[in-house]
This record gives sequence, structure tokens and C-alpha cells, in this order.
Amino acid sequence: MKCEILSSEIIFHEFLKVEKSSVRWEQFEGGMGTASTRYVVRRGDSVGVVPVCGESGRIILVKQFRFPAVRGDDDGYLWEIPAGMVDGDEDTAETAMRELFEEIGLRPESVKPLISYFLSPGLLDEKMHLFHARIEDCTRIQKVGGNPDEQENLLIEGFKPEELKAMIGRGEIIDAKSIAAILYFINLNDR
Repeated sequence: MKCEILSSEIIFHEFLKVEKSSVRWEQFEGGMGTASTRYVVRRGDSVGVVPVCGESGRIILVKQFRFPAVRGDDDGYLWEIPAGMVDGDEDTAETAMRELFEEIGLRPESVKPLISYFLSPGLLDEKMHLFHARIEDCTRIQKVGGNPDEQENLLIEGFKPEELKAMIGRGEIIDAKSIAAILYFINLNDR
């Protein structure tokens, strides 16, 4: 299968880029389709980490304010796994370790890759790379963390896997990357 980009231009460029392109792609019945206009938000890749406390098995989440999530009954405060954007050519495992340190104040010795997936391929080029980290001593985790340079003010808390499943079921965790990461880790990963 192939795709032809007939024209492309960046129509917005600040924190992210918005690209407008004319494209056509190979059809399943054969031949190329007609040209269509498509928009892409070029943001780059991101990482998310499922940090697990040694003996207790508690999974650490952060609660933070997300302005785009303020709507209707949603106040914008979301429980999430620690996550962030890959800086340039930074290795995704390094990004995962950096984000854990920035958000919860601890740096694990290593992270283990879990799965990678596109977040919203109808609009975003962003691919999420999920990792697992075991943190042996969770007693040093502060109650509030985050990177002050990024205006982060994060509530940090550990939850048992059963609690997280119930929170997802009750709609208390509504961040897609976190739901995917938690359920993948609990149900499909051999920990």
C-alpha cells in the first residue's frame, strides 16, 4: 500500500505544528484514490510510565490540571500515569526515566518497554511509547511533585491494581493513555 503527498504546508507553528496536505492513497480495490485535503497535528512522540512500588505492587499515578479537559462536569483534574514528550532525538527509555524524575522525584535504575501505539491517528502523528518501572523504595515519594518550570503541580498517590480497575469503571480515570497503560499492565503484561 502506498500514499502520495501532492502538496504540504505548515499552517500553524507554536507549541505544535499543524500541517495541511493534499494526499491520495492506494485503494483496496486497486489503483490510487482521488486527492483529498488532510490536516495533521505534528507534535512528536511521547512516553508514559507505569511505576510500580516494590513489595506493595501499588501503581503510582499523578493528578494534574489539564485545561482542554475542562468542560461540562469535568473540572480538568485528571489521574494519569507519569508521561511527557520526547525531546528531539532523545531515546524513549531516557525520556521515561526523565519524566519519572520530574513528576514523582525518583529515578528508577531502568524501565521496561510495554507497548507503543498512535494516540489519535485521524489527526495526530504522536506515537505513545509505554514503559514499566519498578521502584523499590516508594517511601521517598513526596505527596506533591512536578516540574515547576512547566507549571506542574501534581498530586502523587499509589493505588492497588484492583482500585485502579474500579476507578476506571466509575469514570474517575478518564485519560486514554492511562486507561490503556493500566489495563495493559494489569491484564496483559507478565510483570
